Amino acid sequence: MRNASRLLAGALVASALSSTAFAGGFQRGTADTDILYEKGGFSTRAGVTYIAPLRGFDTINGNSGDYGDYTGRYVIPSAAIYFGGDAFGCAGTATESFAAEADYTGSPGGALPSQVSSAVTTSRTRSIEFDSQEFAATCRASLNTDYGRFSLLGGVFFEDFSFEGSSFGERNLAASFAGTPVAALLAARGASIFLPTQADVDPEGDFKTGYRIGAAYELPDIALRAQVIYRSEVKHDDVTGSGTVTITDSAFVRLANGTQLSIPTVFGPAAGLVNSRLPAAGTIIPVASSINEATSPQYLTVNLQTGIAEGTLLLANFRWTDWSTNNEVISTITSPLIGTSSAIQPYYWRDGYTASLGIGRAFNEMISGAVSVGYDRGVSTGADTTYTDLYTLSGGFSLKPDKSTEFRVGGLVGYWTADDQTIDEGGYFNASVGDDVVLGASASFKFTF
Repeated sequence: MRNASRLLAGALVASALSSTAFAGGFQRGTADTDILYEKGGFSTRAGVTYIAPLRGFDTINGNSGDYGDYTGRYVIPSAAIYFGGDAFGCAGTATESFAAEADYTGSPGGALPSQVSSAVTTSRTRSIEFDSQEFAATCRASLNTDYGRFSLLGGVFFEDFSFEGSSFGERNLAASFAGTPVAALLAARGASIFLPTQADVDPEGDFKTGYRIGAAYELPDIALRAQVIYRSEVKHDDVTGSGTVTITDSAFVRLANGTQLSIPTVFGPAAGLVNSRLPAAGTIIPVASSINEATSPQYLTVNLQTGIAEGTLLLANFRWTDWSTNNEVISTITSPLIGTSSAIQPYYWRDGYTASLGIGRAFNEMISGAVSVGYDRGVSTGADTTYTDLYTLSGGFSLKPDKSTEFRVGGLVGYWTADDQTIDEGGYFNASVGDDVVLGASASFKFTF
């Protein structure tokens, strides 16, 4: 096991990339608690991971087409700094813990199908994006015995929440003409006046506090480390802010049979009077915005690393994530001029289970590598198709030119399985996705003394 300890501190890129950079749902980065086990009194590590999930709809409401990839490609930053010794140590970490980005402008009409957002408004989601930044402090208290080293881990983290959304809308203005000759004419023809809009919102939530606790056992002679860490749930229930509603075009009349006509066509000489009561195209209306609640789910991670032959290490990882707390996100806008309306993004996920298994190998005193296979049980249940079963293959190398520095690089390719979402299962439209690909890459640098 001469080189196993170097592996334990070095080429774990493959396992980390397959198990944490893309782990179901909105999972992104995790706190770099591995730095708590570094030798020496000080260590710092900074890294970045790039993930490209190439997923797009094959069909929308039964219509096939090339709608492009709606899943956003993203970068996960990570930083950690450690101070301590053999018996006790603490680390400060920073990463992007949860996030998502989806661009639906490749869908028919530049947005998802219509959903009822209030009694008088419909909306069509163009794009959504959110992220949570985590800053944490985690400590380790260890006891060395003849049977190995036992450690307790614990700490706190602080996480915020930011949301951005854009949607097209149509507002039924029939009530604005109640009691007028215009209302009588509309009623006689079974028609209503609609105003095209685009809503853009960016509410934010303050930092909320959570905690992580865990335990570890190490047997250095065989480079064994078994670690269990639990991260608590965080509920962001104060996500509020501002936004705008832009009138994108002139109002129009829609007849009961769905025919769409211009106001001059329907009202003739009276069209000017009607239009005088309507906001002109290009008008921007300030609104207040909010979302109902955003939950960063609790999760439990189990990591195992052990030497199995000279210079060879077995790597294993398992994670349970409480994704079933994610049912639906409701984005609401309100203004005295246009009232209140809401758009719903349904998920109704099940809990997620992610596992990986890998082998690490020390090639010499400077270079080591690892390869890992992973499985992520999809959390989608039929209301949303994005996060289906995922199978991954990842690999990485570690270069240690001297005792103080280390460079890591890694790559990942994943196979995403096909699935469907349906109205019967909680979706607000029917759609399907095919077999897709996920690509990833990571790099980091560590300095220790």
